[in-house]
Amino acid sequence: MAYPDAFALKNSGLNAFLFADVGTELNGSGLTILSVLARLGQDPWAEAARWAKLPKAAAVDCLTQSITRMPLGPRALADARATAARLILLLPSQTQKPAQSTSATVSTAAAPNWLVITFLYGALAFGLAVNMIMMPRPPAAVATPIEQTVHHTL
Repeated sequence: MAYPDAFALKNSGLNAFLFADVGTELNGSGLTILSVLARLGQDPWAEAARWAKLPKAAAVDCLTQSITRMPLGPRALADARATAARLILLLPSQTQKPAQSTSATVSTAAAPNWLVITFLYGALAFGLAVNMIMMPRPPAAVATPIEQTVHHTL
């Protein structure tokens, strides 16, 4: 599978954005957008590429939310929106055609999630079926003759 150049680190137009300084953590370490996104469990290049396609205001909102979840000083957290607005300018310009619908992009991006969920439910159902088949069954009741169960009292 061939990936677009955005995923090639040395050729990425996203590097200036991803390696931009967000601020200083409470422990004194510098924080970049790359480290912010990685700490949030997101793929930094994929997220930056997604933000590059968003309207500027929406991208600023996304980055602001990400910055405010980091262990930054109070001043840096208060300036998170201004920092995000400054850093969003480092994203490559949008090349998406106006006639292209963003809903088509959203539906194709959501499809793999449904595929994974469907696969997991199928695997769960298969596991339950195998468990039911393999479960030990109690032995059948053995019939005892009536004569053995009747007590004679003579």
